[in-house]
Amino acid sequence: MSTPSKRPPADLPELSLGVTLVDVDDDLGVEPVQALLLDRVLGGDGPGFWVDGANRANTTRLRELAPADRVLDRVEVARGFTAYQHTALLDRLAGRLAARDSPSVVVATGLDARYRAADVDRELAGEMFVRAVASVARVARVHDAPVLVTRREADEFSRPLRRAAETHLTCRATRFGPRFADAAGETETLVYRGADGWLQTTLAYWREVLAHRARLHGAATPDREAAAPGVR
Repeated sequence: MSTPSKRPPADLPELSLGVTLVDVDDDLGVEPVQALLLDRVLGGDGPGFWVDGANRANTTRLRELAPADRVLDRVEVARGFTAYQHTALLDRLAGRLAARDSPSVVVATGLDARYRAADVDRELAGEMFVRAVASVARVARVHDAPVLVTRREADEFSRPLRRAAETHLTCRATRFGPRFADAAGETETLVYRGADGWLQTTLAYWREVLAHRARLHGAATPDREAAAPGVR
């Protein structure tokens, strides 16, 4: 596929304050969530926090997507590898933010994943999951900030998360590009038209979207800096 020659501006959904649940097609990976995280950090004053429970927090890819390394100085990443670790991370985040400036965004990918593990009693896992949901809801409520959450499965177990989310988005793969839709069915398809076809969901695609968004925000430029990224 040839390099697109003339591209219309691409937009990203504006995250509402409170908890937003987004269900993303597996084919799209975690990049739509990373793009939303970076977009909020670009347009806000506070830091961004990413707590991962599904082995999706790839900081190398996050750096590749960011318009500039200095953007990553305002992003902190943590991973929970067990249900106990994950619950503790969310508890610590909620307590830590109580004494800090409000974040631009908090992202929790795979919020339900660790509580489905075989090494956790089912009843206890359900209680811990409800506690995890309460933690992210508390962050959203106390700081009046957007909290973006994904889940591994849309089933009965994840119902507490669905009830806690004020907003529900989906991100589906289409032949024209990834399409975000809300509960009302209103959609935003992120498309760049090339000379001989459509640029699909690739690393280059998301970098183009974020570079455009950075210019709109008047924030970071696509130029890279020598310093290492600040994600940790």
